[in-house]
Amino acid sequence: MIKRLRSSRKKLLRNFTLGMLILLLSNCEFFINSLDQPLSANAGDVITAKLDMNFQTNLGPYTARIVIGILAPRAWKLGQNQNVKITYSGDKGTGTFVPIPSNVVAGGAKNGENWATRMKNRFGIGPNYLDDMEWVPFWTTSAISTVPNENPHAVFNIQMKVGVDGANTSVKLGYVVCNDNDGIGDTDITLSPVKFADCLEVKGTGDLVDFCNPSLTTLNPTRALDNDYQAISYNNALVDTKLKGIHDLYICATGHTSDGKSIGICSQTDDTKLMETNPNQFQITFWPRKFFNLTAGQTLTDMDYYITNKAGTARVGYGNTDVPFKIKFVCE
Repeated sequence: MIKRLRSSRKKLLRNFTLGMLILLLSNCEFFINSLDQPLSANAGDVITAKLDMNFQTNLGPYTARIVIGILAPRAWKLGQNQNVKITYSGDKGTGTFVPIPSNVVAGGAKNGENWATRMKNRFGIGPNYLDDMEWVPFWTTSAISTVPNENPHAVFNIQMKVGVDGANTSVKLGYVVCNDNDGIGDTDITLSPVKFADCLEVKGTGDLVDFCNPSLTTLNPTRALDNDYQAISYNNALVDTKLKGIHDLYICATGHTSDGKSIGICSQTDDTKLMETNPNQFQITFWPRKFFNLTAGQTLTDMDYYITNKAGTARVGYGNTDVPFKIKFVCE
C-alpha cells in the first residue's frame, strides 16, 4: 500500500513538473516598440499603420501563428477582407495575415469565446467613449518558428480603409498582438500587449461621430425630423464640469429654420428643465416644432444647445467646452 502511494506521488510530481515545463515552453513574449499611424484622413481613404515589434522565447523551440486585433468603429466593417491588408517583414521573412473565422476559440479564453469577443472582454474600447466599436482579429497564414533565446524583430504594415460609412468620425484605434497558442491572458501584458493610437480625425459628411471625447449628451432617436419627439440625455457624472453637483439643469437652445431664421429658447422654465432620471443622469423630451413655436410654413433644419444651471450663469457644451451641442434634423 505504501509503495503504491509513493509511486502515485512520484507520478503526480512528474506530471506536475512536465506540465510546468510545457507551460514555460508555451510562452512567447511580445514587445511593441512603436506605433506609427496618421492622425487625419478622408472618409474612404486607405491609411497605413505600422507596428514595430519584437517577440521573444526564452525557452523553446516554439511554433505559432501571430495574431493581430484591430479596434475600430463597427460601421467601418474591417472584418470584410477587402477593407484590410496586413503584411509583415523582418527577421522571420515576410508574410500576410487573414481574418480569423468567428468559430475559432481564442487562445486564453475561459468560456469558449472567439477571438473578437475575447479581445472585447479583455480590452473593452480602450480610451474611447462610445461603445459602438469592435475588435477584428487576424492571424498569419502560416505558423512562425523560433529557437530558444531568440528575439526576432518584425514590422507589421496594416492598410485599412477608414470611414467606409462616409461619416465624420474621430476615434482612437487600438492594436493588440499575441500568438494563437498563448492567446490573451488576464494579467500578463507581455503575452498580448495592446497599443491605442492618438485620435484619428476622419473627414466625411453629417454630424461628427466622436469616440475620442466624453459623450456628455446622447440623443434618442439619433436621427429625427423636427416633427418627431426628441429625447436628450445628459450625464453629469462623466467628467468634472461647471455643473458638477448641480441638480436643477436646463436646456438653452437655438433653432435654425430653412427660411434663415434663428429662434432662441433660453429661459429657465418647466419646458426647458431636465428631469433627473437617476443620480446625476438627466433627460428632457420635447417636440421640436412646438418647443420653438414654428409656424406652418417653417421647417427646423438644426439646433444648437447648452446645458445650464438655473441662473443661466454656468453652461456646458460639446466635449465640456463652450462650443454648443448640435442636432441636425434629418431622417435617413
